[in-house]
Amino acid sequence: MWHLALVFLSALSHGFCQAPWWSNTVYYRILVDSFKDGDGDGLGDLKGAIKQLSYVRAVGADAVILSSLSSRSKDCSKPGVIDFAAIDERFGDIDTFNIFMEKAKKIDLKVVATLPLRTVSCDSEWFSSSADRVPGFEDRIVWLEGSADDPPPNESDSIKWVWHEPRSAYWKFVNGEALLDLCSEAIAGALSAAQCAWIRRGVNGLLLNPDFLDQKCGENLLKRLSSEAVSCARGAGMDIPVILVESSLHPETAIMYYGENGAGANSIISTALAMPTRPSAASLGIAAHAAMLIAPPDALPTWITSASGESRTTSRYGSELVDAVNLLALTLPGAAIIQQGDELGAADTILEWATNNNCWPHPGVTSASPFPWDDTVNGGFTAGEPWLPLAPNYRYANAKTEFKNDFSHASVVKVAAAMRKSPAMGPHAEIKRLSGALAVLRWGGSGSLLTVANLARDITDVQLSRIPGLPAEMTVVISSAGSRYSTGSHIAIDKSLKLGPGEAVLFAGGPRHCGGPGPVDKIATKITEGWQKLNKYFGS
Repeated sequence: MWHLALVFLSALSHGFCQAPWWSNTVYYRILVDSFKDGDGDGLGDLKGAIKQLSYVRAVGADAVILSSLSSRSKDCSKPGVIDFAAIDERFGDIDTFNIFMEKAKKIDLKVVATLPLRTVSCDSEWFSSSADRVPGFEDRIVWLEGSADDPPPNESDSIKWVWHEPRSAYWKFVNGEALLDLCSEAIAGALSAAQCAWIRRGVNGLLLNPDFLDQKCGENLLKRLSSEAVSCARGAGMDIPVILVESSLHPETAIMYYGENGAGANSIISTALAMPTRPSAASLGIAAHAAMLIAPPDALPTWITSASGESRTTSRYGSELVDAVNLLALTLPGAAIIQQGDELGAADTILEWATNNNCWPHPGVTSASPFPWDDTVNGGFTAGEPWLPLAPNYRYANAKTEFKNDFSHASVVKVAAAMRKSPAMGPHAEIKRLSGALAVLRWGGSGSLLTVANLARDITDVQLSRIPGLPAEMTVVISSAGSRYSTGSHIAIDKSLKLGPGEAVLFAGGPRHCGGPGPVDKIATKITEGWQKLNKYFGS
């Protein structure tokens, strides 16, 4: 039943007309703060990103997702955005951003900007004007009427109600920032204006997170933003931007963000590959199936290797699963996001090492460790003191070292990203558990591609013959570091495949059905047999 549903879904998704660019693209997600420092202050910035932007192309990405550049408070006691449309001067200015966009266009790289929607600094005009009940601002912040003597219950130290004496009300405190009221018409209008400012600067899309206390308000806001993004782009004579949604809601709840009649998300980011604990083949297969099946017929999920603000693959699962996660992300139907550093197997940093007391735009989290360009002091990230310590494994998990090694994590990503553009990357997909391994087959093109990843902690014997219709022999395109299956070697499908813990292999072969009837053939045969029986019955 699962296989039939997936074949149907994928066939609809690819249709007969050309799919939009975002339906099958490879994104590389940059944390600007930690990508490359261009001015020596220890913080990544647009100047540094311009210098190293070609790297994103070299990895195999077609588009880059920038972390939020919106201007933020310089008062660390009052963190958060103060102007959604302005660029934080610590990252650069509008002229530097324009140079960045020109560089991206020159190397044929699309750009997606992240627009924060949920919170604002209590140092912002929005907050102070809302506290003062200025018309048009009074309901921009989530307020709760009450008295100072009778505080409402709090969820935790990081999410609580804070009394504001001048307004005589409580405001919702989330990690030091004020929660925006996404039900407010004024907020919707202001965020739409900020969104349009970024679109007019030439970005090809926006990444949004509309999660809110009242989910319906979040849905309505997203529909409005997506609709007005189209209007803004058309008014500026630009292509329609992609709207990507990142949500912490359960997938069956987040599906409402897709909307109807084109008003909503073009794709929702799936964290099936970014679970906090190491998944089994069964649990990951179910999560991937669910993400695909709940999407509307004209959409597919976008697979991310590591969730924003959460641990990188190496720190979550161990280095042995890095290639497995990356290969699965690049083989599953839909777009893929390689989180900065995951292509290298970079680990999280250890924040106890940090001694810098400067106030930075974004909070320091372990997964935000600076990008390691080489194995020198500070990893080539900055000429100064980095805002966060580098990951402990940067001496060998760095771009220079890995790009010189044809069998590195980075090489696996480069090859798999290139194979996505090959004729063998068919429009249909089948996901199957084979013992402790998960297999993803792409078929329906001039050939077929198959990723098999052992997610178990032990050696797994994989019987590829359990996937109907594979060609009698397939060739290894690329395999994980240390794999016994070398590039170019041929594997007979009727032989057992032994995979070590975390070992993953990408195969290429002839078109499906060469070795026997596939599921579509079997279904067609059953239908034909059924009609023959009916005709025989009524004809007698």
